Amino acid sequence: MSSTDLDPEEDDLVSSKAWDNAILLRLARYAKPHARLFYASFGVLAMLFMLDMLGPWIWRHALDGPVHAAVSARERDPAADIGTFVRQFWYWVGGYLLLVALSVVFRYHEVAQLNRTGQTVIADLRSRLFRHMQSLDLVFFDRRPTGALVTRVTSDVENLNEMFTSGLVVLLFDFVKIVGVLAFLYWLNWRLALVVTAGTPFLIGVSLVFRGGARRAHRAVRARLSRLNGYLQEVLQGIRVVQVFRREKAVSARFAQHLDGYLAANLKTIFLFALFFPVIDFVVSAIQGTTLWSGGLSIAGAQLSYGEFVQFWFYLALLVAPIRELGERYNILQSAFASAERIFDILDTRPTLEPEREKTSPPGFSTLPLRGHVRFEHVSFSYTEGTEVLHDLSFEIRPGETVAVVGATGAGKSTLVNLLLRFYEPSSGHITIDGHDLTELDPARLRRAVGLVLQEDFLFAGTVKENLILERESVTEESLEEALAASRADELVARLPGGLAHPVAERGATFSTGERQLLAIARALAGDPRIVVLDEATASVDSNTEAQIESATRKLLEGRSALVIAHRLSTVRRATRILVLHRGKLREQGTHAQLLAQDGIYARLHRLQFAESAG
Repeated sequence: MSSTDLDPEEDDLVSSKAWDNAILLRLARYAKPHARLFYASFGVLAMLFMLDMLGPWIWRHALDGPVHAAVSARERDPAADIGTFVRQFWYWVGGYLLLVALSVVFRYHEVAQLNRTGQTVIADLRSRLFRHMQSLDLVFFDRRPTGALVTRVTSDVENLNEMFTSGLVVLLFDFVKIVGVLAFLYWLNWRLALVVTAGTPFLIGVSLVFRGGARRAHRAVRARLSRLNGYLQEVLQGIRVVQVFRREKAVSARFAQHLDGYLAANLKTIFLFALFFPVIDFVVSAIQGTTLWSGGLSIAGAQLSYGEFVQFWFYLALLVAPIRELGERYNILQSAFASAERIFDILDTRPTLEPEREKTSPPGFSTLPLRGHVRFEHVSFSYTEGTEVLHDLSFEIRPGETVAVVGATGAGKSTLVNLLLRFYEPSSGHITIDGHDLTELDPARLRRAVGLVLQEDFLFAGTVKENLILERESVTEESLEEALAASRADELVARLPGGLAHPVAERGATFSTGERQLLAIARALAGDPRIVVLDEATASVDSNTEAQIESATRKLLEGRSALVIAHRLSTVRRATRILVLHRGKLREQGTHAQLLAQDGIYARLHRLQFAESAG
């Protein structure tokens, strides 16, 4: 079963059984183009490691050098002058302070470099994820909450940033550091080093037990957060309906359920880490205590000097620090793995359209003038299996014709638009333009040839001009002016304080429904399309605005093939032909006069609408 067939809530859990190394290898492919940044990060970490290793070496030579010499001199002669030893000691202290200063500088570069690396990698990944989501079919978005998808592009990708900055890179270098320090401990004193390594199996065992539970817990947290965000976005988008129907209590109760699930998932994660860290600290403390006891005996037996023990103790701290932080690194990695699974679930989703047939259009389609001859041949379609929306539908739109489609709600009118633009594939039958099957055409070129105005069209945040052009190279200043004039939107633009530079709020909230429709019509016509599709373009406008659109479209549709879908029969009287859909089947077709004379479905719809208008 493909991911597009999954229930949204089940899909949110992402029950992938991929091993960690498989996920890491896949993430490495996204990080590979930025290898230089990772090399620089390892370089900074290596410099810090060298500085950290030099510190204990300075302490050892300071203690076993001037300090030990001064103590020995006073033991031989309590009145001995130790000024020379004190000056030598200050040289070592000065060297150590210089080392600390250099460490501060490299600490800054560590933070800056690691974050720069992580942000660069996830910026590419987020961009790739967003581009991939835009390439997916509408079926994908029909079956997934918008909030869940937003979570994957924002929160889930951000988790990977933390993995690259303070998780994976640092963890890999921590292993290098552990091996290097351990080797140095054996070089200093193999007996004490054996004491240290005796506790290592316990640390590894605790980490392995913790690993599986943390992975599952973090996956549950990401899934619950996705559901919470999805429901929150749904409520905010429908806040008017919530308030009008006084649904605040019911909505709050449902939100509380999602919140309780998210809280429970987080509490489970907190429990795991609350248990893990004390256990790790206990094992680490046991290793340190055993080392102190064994080192003390070695000093007492003159087998180890004070300076050597201090150097060993500092190196032990360098060894213990990454081990102690191993849990936090796992925390970051497991959260990132859970997010990566969800991100790869999206990236692994393939469009249902056939990619190999989308790369090129037939010769001449993009270069020769498009005639706009559209044919539907025995087309059937179902959004869900077993529920047919269109059944054996056949009709054509000849070049320059205006064909209108009418019918009751749910008859399948808007589905025709979705199929013509190849947002969905017919279950059976064929759709052709100028004799070319849609499956042979590049969807991008196909959609550029069509001017579309939806029932509830969308305006993006930006300026009016940006919304009209939408970065189409074919739209010139001249064609834009002609489109504004033809759609009668020029009067609207003239009233705006900034004209075409007037800002547009999100979703065009500062414009009325009629104004948005006028701008949407101007946007569709600015590219001089050969095929125009008006999907309920006047369904939500007042009579005055409807009259403006009608008078404009009469001239606009001259010489263009047009598919007009409308509830208001007054908008389709002048169509070349009118198709009447009823329960997904083509029941009647003809001109306005012919259909009225038949006294069938169209005539009944006409009588009902105009009786309501008269009433």
